Amino acid sequence: MKRSKGVKPLAGARNRPGAARNSGNRGSRRTAEEPREASQTDAAVDLIRSKIIDMSLQPGSRLDEPLLRNHFKLGRTPAREAINRLVAEGLVNISPNRGGMFVRGLDFVEIGEVIMAYQLVETVLAQLCSFDDDSLVADLEEIQARYTREVRGKSFLGITSVNEEFHLRMHRSIGNALFYEFALSTHRHLRRLLVLIYKIENRERNVLEAQMEINLDEHVRIIDAISRRDRTGLSQLLPAHAQQAQTRLARILSEERVPPLTVDRLLNDFFATRRGRWADRD
Repeated sequence: MKRSKGVKPLAGARNRPGAARNSGNRGSRRTAEEPREASQTDAAVDLIRSKIIDMSLQPGSRLDEPLLRNHFKLGRTPAREAINRLVAEGLVNISPNRGGMFVRGLDFVEIGEVIMAYQLVETVLAQLCSFDDDSLVADLEEIQARYTREVRGKSFLGITSVNEEFHLRMHRSIGNALFYEFALSTHRHLRRLLVLIYKIENRERNVLEAQMEINLDEHVRIIDAISRRDRTGLSQLLPAHAQQAQTRLARILSEERVPPLTVDRLLNDFFATRRGRWADRD
């Protein structure tokens, strides 16, 4: 009989007398144990991802099993599996030269890549979002209600989490699994950037509150455009909404809260770097 991929046979089960009689009980125990292990790993991934996104684990900081076991009280297997999954998500990098694994950096080039990817996925979303998804508007309205509560509570991690859910619900309507995975990855990286922006804006209460009201209003207008099946309006709203991240960064940089460097220059440097790499390949 073909063995399921990834499930190891029980040691000595084929040769041990009575194995067939006891296989049912043993299988029940294994079935009960595997969900618990998977649940522990999922919880570990969610915990570490949240710490990376809210920058409790800072960009560039070292990440290893002893840290996860001792600081976050994770078991050996969940810790190892969590790191593997976060590497696959791109939030953790393996650096053999530095001798370990590290939280992905968030320098100007990285920010440029996130902004470009975000604007790309939202521009495509505006063109492909399905108006024939019967539950889309109701789902977005329910998510928006939760988003509003997170905004009022000024929970940056919660705001970015529900915002991600809002956008991915629209992406799900497209029905393209590969593009959805790209959008999911983009929004996870975007969350970390948005938390950083919120934390900077939080130093000036009026700036933060004004931006939150803009975000709320734009979400409402996006839902309205979808409910009216207004493709032209949605094609204007979603790219403009994505542009907000760049606009907010430009304002921060212009006010010299970080070393002076415009986002436009950042993006120009990013594209120049890419052109150089492509030229080298040719």
